[in-house]
Amino acid sequence: MRFERLFAGRAPEIDPREIERPDRFVETLAPQGWPDARVEAWLDWAAIAAPGEADAESALDGAPERHAARLTAAGRDAGLFATEADARAFAADLVDSVLAGYAAPAPSAPALPAPLHVSAIEFRTAAADHVGKARADRLAREAAAQLEAALTAVADAVLRCEGDARACSDPARNVALARAAQKARAAGASDASIADAVASAAAPAFAASSVEPASITPLLALAEPADVAAGDEFAALAARASWETGGVVLALSPADAEALAAGATTRAAINAAAFLGEDGFDTRAFSHAVRIWTVALELERPVDGAVALTLAGVGDWLLAQGLSPADDAGRNAAAALWALTAGEALAASASVAEALGAGEAFTVEADRIIASLAQRADLAAALTGPLAAPAAAALRTALAAVQAHGLRGPGLVAAFEDAETALRLGARPGLDAGWSLIQASETLDGYAVPQFSGAAQAALRSIDVDLDAVRLHALGTGSLEDAPGVDHRALAAVGFTGHEIALAEAALRAGGDLRAAFAPAVVGADFIGDVLGATREALADPAFDTLAFAGFAPDAVADAEAHAVGSGRLFDCPALPAETQELLRAFEAPAHADRIAFTAAVEIFACAPWPLALVAPFDARPADLLRLQASAARAGVRALKLSRAPAPADFALDLPEAQIETPRARPPEPIVTERLVEKVVERQRERRKLPDRRKGYIQKAAVGGHKVYLHTGEYEDGEVGEIFIDMHKEGAAFRSLMNNFAIAISIGLQYGVPLDEFVDAYVFTKFEPAGPVTGNDSIKSATSILDYIFRELGVSYLGRDDLANGDPQEFNADGLGRGKSAETEDETEEPAPLPASKFISKGFSRGATPDNLVFAAFGRRKDDAAKASALADQADICPACGDVALSRKGGLVVCESCNGQAERPSPRG
Repeated sequence: MRFERLFAGRAPEIDPREIERPDRFVETLAPQGWPDARVEAWLDWAAIAAPGEADAESALDGAPERHAARLTAAGRDAGLFATEADARAFAADLVDSVLAGYAAPAPSAPALPAPLHVSAIEFRTAAADHVGKARADRLAREAAAQLEAALTAVADAVLRCEGDARACSDPARNVALARAAQKARAAGASDASIADAVASAAAPAFAASSVEPASITPLLALAEPADVAAGDEFAALAARASWETGGVVLALSPADAEALAAGATTRAAINAAAFLGEDGFDTRAFSHAVRIWTVALELERPVDGAVALTLAGVGDWLLAQGLSPADDAGRNAAAALWALTAGEALAASASVAEALGAGEAFTVEADRIIASLAQRADLAAALTGPLAAPAAAALRTALAAVQAHGLRGPGLVAAFEDAETALRLGARPGLDAGWSLIQASETLDGYAVPQFSGAAQAALRSIDVDLDAVRLHALGTGSLEDAPGVDHRALAAVGFTGHEIALAEAALRAGGDLRAAFAPAVVGADFIGDVLGATREALADPAFDTLAFAGFAPDAVADAEAHAVGSGRLFDCPALPAETQELLRAFEAPAHADRIAFTAAVEIFACAPWPLALVAPFDARPADLLRLQASAARAGVRALKLSRAPAPADFALDLPEAQIETPRARPPEPIVTERLVEKVVERQRERRKLPDRRKGYIQKAAVGGHKVYLHTGEYEDGEVGEIFIDMHKEGAAFRSLMNNFAIAISIGLQYGVPLDEFVDAYVFTKFEPAGPVTGNDSIKSATSILDYIFRELGVSYLGRDDLANGDPQEFNADGLGRGKSAETEDETEEPAPLPASKFISKGFSRGATPDNLVFAAFGRRKDDAAKASALADQADICPACGDVALSRKGGLVVCESCNGQAERPSPRG
């Protein structure tokens, strides 16, 4: 074969680059204008397809040269090149086509399972198994997410608890833990899993891995086009399986089904848009690129294996010429481009077959392949447009070459889609590749920013339009400054600082979702909890909306998002003329009918199909997918892959409240049972002011050596309504904080907050000063000033004797304390009465209390002593309760414990 040197000097300049790899930074040479992600994708390819010693003086560490050298050596060994100059020209243009962005190799395609006809019994079994696995995987992921959230709430309930660790881990003593455990059990968690969550709450947490969907192998189905177009019962079965899983590939001919099942071991893509210049489309350079890459694929083709050469950037190629895929002119132009590709590729393959011999697979199906090629040549002759004549001529030349020399194997020109190839080539391969007019570009400092594609910029420059207005509509300003509804001033008014706003704007530019940009993981869960007041339960919810919690309306959020990141679309920009909007709509939001018509017109020139992926709305029914399937079959599409869009993030069913119908039958007789009636009295939220002259008490004590004076004020009924806290020899700041804290507690008490709520909230708080308490007869040890104050209030006003600790060592590490003092007072001694002046303020009563008023001590010590003496004499035991509390009352013997009567005791002798 003869090769000319055509791409010399077309590769851009090479610059040194520093690329971040998974484990290190590497330095390499790469063409100017390539983003780092593209360079890294080529380095990934080089590690697999072109291993060898890196050449620091060559682009991409010399990987394209090594790849071309390996293929050239294989061609030399096979005697493919007529001269050494042809071999050198082949290798050089192969390298230059890579660096110029004309073409790129692609990874092999995975093989699909053997096709099953939709009318076969085996297909019904396989479809049922496929649907069952996909449904089980979806339900398992949903259940796992719910259980993970419920068990996380259980662990959070333990971590939020302050106090004794055992009490915090006991649902009977930790009310929040009990509620979280009940919710986890209702979500399906076992009690063992709940216990594990409680036990591991204080242990180091592992990062939760995202639950990815299970790998469900696509189901390859075969059907007759006429049956699918008519929507028969077997086609309906395939449509229902597609509706359930989205993983059914439907081929409409046996040859296409076998081609899809075989896959392709070696693939490459050519960027058609790269050959557009100021002088139009460079047909000669494009045909040369197709020829050399066809030879490269044939040199790598395994014995009777399939290879695939596809086109990329077809959408940009059409848009740059002002052509729409939704009309006949655009479809004819794209079909002519694919016909030209098929003709040049098949002619090159026949030339390789002339040198190396035809493959066995071609020999078996030679008649079918030649007949199909002749049909394509006739169809190409009917096309219109600048490329129609070259395409028809190329197919006629290929037909003659194939008839004379055959082909190396099946396949060759076949559409496919691959993300890695799109990244390496800078254009998306495929027949209908979901064309996007907005792509990521990289600035000089390495930041990725959205920008219009080259074709979109060319289309916009060709008309008189305000480019700044179009850019703001589609791409936004990149900032929330002066945004409607949610701008910097509105965010600062609710508590956001410049730091959180900067974090959110960076995430917004990267993701484009304003709500996700203000997620707790971005701006900080602690900030949202401390400043905005969100609870931990709310923050643990994956659907927590920070902006909605802060009070921003959904419309305001949507307007601010559009201001910052734009709509991401061009076709609905009001600054564009109506005809331009329609042209751009065909690329950005094509209708299903337009995509079906475009695919049917283009893929007829391909050797193997690529399933047309059509996504129906989420609320579509199986019948909708069946109609879509029938439309594609009637149009002549060769393969389909139907699916539904995922549910919207805010999707929720509008369920009415359950209504209980009154039974018409005679109701049964009512069963009279005891019922507890609870009367709920709601107190109005009005301040209950204290009287001007109020009573209370003052308690002086020292906590850890720091003096504390607690003043209380009471209502007429004795309920506490205010407190004052004074410290001795403390700093001014600390004293002021304690005074204002006391004012806040007092206002809460006067507005109806129960004292026990404050007591439960502040006891056991831990901070300095802390330690032994002196001067208080009930509280002997405290963990902080607040712990002491609310212990004292709980003991004095609520009767919470459980908060009193007479032993100052009760809270030592050993928990044993010192025990009773050896010097105990005589329990048999009668306590003396106390004067009333010890408890009643003479000033408060203004002398109205008599001086001779005393409080008598109440107790049963004397009675108990007398009883013990009497029992010691008679030692009679009550037969009813077993107590020795019998006493004589007249002629009877009565038990003072149970008031039962015993038999008259016999006289002692």
